[in-house]
Amino acid sequence: MDSQGAEGRLAVDPDRDGDEAAAPRSWAERYGEKHRWRRVADFPTGIAGPKRVRIYQRRDHYILQWWDRTAGRNLSARVDGDLVAAISRAREIEERLEQFRQSGEGPRRVRHGELVERFTQDLSRRADAGEIDPRTVRRYASALDHYVTFVEQPHVSAAYRSATQVDRDFALQFGAYLKNLRISPNGHAGAERRPMMAGRYVENVVRSMFSWGADPDRGRLFGSGFRNPFGGRRQSREPARDFLFGEPDVTTAMAAEFLLACDRFQLPLFATLMFCGLRAAEPCSIFQEHVDDAWLHVLCIAELDLFTKGRRDKRFPVIGPLARLLAPHPGGGEQGLLFMRRAVVEGTEKPPLLHAPLHRVVAAFDARVQAGKSASAGTRRAIRDQILHDAGALKYDNIEHEFQRLARHLNWPAVATLKDFRHLFSTLMQNAGMPEFYRRYLMGHSPSRAAISAYSHLNDLQAHYRRAVDHVFQPLVEAVSRRTDELGFPTIEAEPKAGS
Repeated sequence: MDSQGAEGRLAVDPDRDGDEAAAPRSWAERYGEKHRWRRVADFPTGIAGPKRVRIYQRRDHYILQWWDRTAGRNLSARVDGDLVAAISRAREIEERLEQFRQSGEGPRRVRHGELVERFTQDLSRRADAGEIDPRTVRRYASALDHYVTFVEQPHVSAAYRSATQVDRDFALQFGAYLKNLRISPNGHAGAERRPMMAGRYVENVVRSMFSWGADPDRGRLFGSGFRNPFGGRRQSREPARDFLFGEPDVTTAMAAEFLLACDRFQLPLFATLMFCGLRAAEPCSIFQEHVDDAWLHVLCIAELDLFTKGRRDKRFPVIGPLARLLAPHPGGGEQGLLFMRRAVVEGTEKPPLLHAPLHRVVAAFDARVQAGKSASAGTRRAIRDQILHDAGALKYDNIEHEFQRLARHLNWPAVATLKDFRHLFSTLMQNAGMPEFYRRYLMGHSPSRAAISAYSHLNDLQAHYRRAVDHVFQPLVEAVSRRTDELGFPTIEAEPKAGS
């Protein structure tokens, strides 16, 4: 508001003549009269008023108003005190404006929906810039749906009309809401509702959202005096977990039984998962170029926006039984994806990029991205997935379907999942005496933060791996060898030579 509005009259002077009283008043005058704002222009003797911050008196409090270049708009702040308190606060704001070119104050009121929308928009921009994965944006947005549902409750919306009003009681109420919330585990409305297990994750997302909003370099939605009520709520309400003393949910005997039940399509896939401890989705992006005489490489492919969890490349020695399964088969092609969909392998589906080498898949991806009008992360992800589908790639759902199909055939308990193959792999490697640094590498985990990890070179990986296989993987080796012979996979004359 300009100075003209600040000095606007509060009422029409009754002493004015009729023509003068009937003269039209400016918008600023009418606004000042309606809201009863009075510009404070005269200060006590010896006290200099602020130059860049305007002070208005309104009933029993003062309003400060100034232009904030960073925000690109007029901002205001309320002072519940006397004129001295208003002048003191105005000088603090003016000092920040002069030194930092911003006041450090956010908008007076930020609605909960506006906060969620701006936060998710910022996440989308970060995904487009390659800072985070687009799936992270979807996970955060899904978690924040619970926050929006909570604040839309009448008793909550009445007490906390804006996000700037949240306090410790709000955080406690939200925690109790999540603890008592029951949801359908598969997202279907007709499914049986169960207590939500990810309440702590939702709270962490909400904490991140408020931290972002209070950050003067990111959200800039809250003033400098705002305190995140979720900031100190880091303690876990989950019960303490026991050490994993028992057997994995998938034991060595169960895994051997599983391998013996595999058909020609399933055996190479699940044998690779068991002998390499891969995450379930990692086989989907392995190309035949990634397999040589001695190693199976699981790599990040930056050209396709394909990254392993943690963005760590890894490689595994190819032992004899696995080498037979991964070797190119007559008529199968020596290029393209290593694992493809069942319909493609069985010849009932012929995708356009079948047996296309990696460089050709990358070229097709680049051409389709450049032809599109949008280069957002979500668009690139959709194009990438379609290109891989055109090359015959598997998806996680395909692998999960094959696993469930065999698990039902073997009458496995429901607690046995696809992820338990990783549990079994890590357990067997530990029982075989595999050093921890090697085991971390094979599992794709981050190395230790201890300084010793920076000095330890993994220059004997193949020898350690082969000793572990000879020591504890023999039941699985025998099962794979037997089933490979039964299914008629071609033999390999020589065992791959050990490399460094």
